[in-house]
Amino acid sequence: MDFYDNAWEAEQTAIDLVNIGRYRYAVYISCLATELYLKSKLHLVDHGDDELETSHNVIKMLRVLSKRFPPKKHLKSMVEFSRKYYNESRYPYAGDVSIYTKDFAQQFLEFTAAVRDYVENDCLATMDDLSDKYSKD
Repeated sequence: MDFYDNAWEAEQTAIDLVNIGRYRYAVYISCLATELYLKSKLHLVDHGDDELETSHNVIKMLRVLSKRFPPKKHLKSMVEFSRKYYNESRYPYAGDVSIYTKDFAQQFLEFTAAVRDYVENDCLATMDDLSDKYSKD
């Protein structure tokens, strides 16, 4: 299973979590799906950071992807919001958990869908990318 498939499965899980009222976890899984969608296209850009694919730095992932594939929608604030709540939804011990409502979780589902749309429609491989990918030993 690759990053994209993992992202899609996480996105579907986040939808399921909203449907059963587990909003805080839906936010966390949506943030994870966003990260995985971005990671799924990192191989198409020269980012000079071997550890980026193993990090959670979605802000940098979007930045390096955007240099080659400018997004049609403004994704930066969405990705920054997702980065903030990736940890806060996972470790809410010091924070206010009352913010995790259905509407709040739904926002994150929309963010994830926008990032999925970006990687599916804006981050398109060229023939050179495909040749490089499949001609490596």
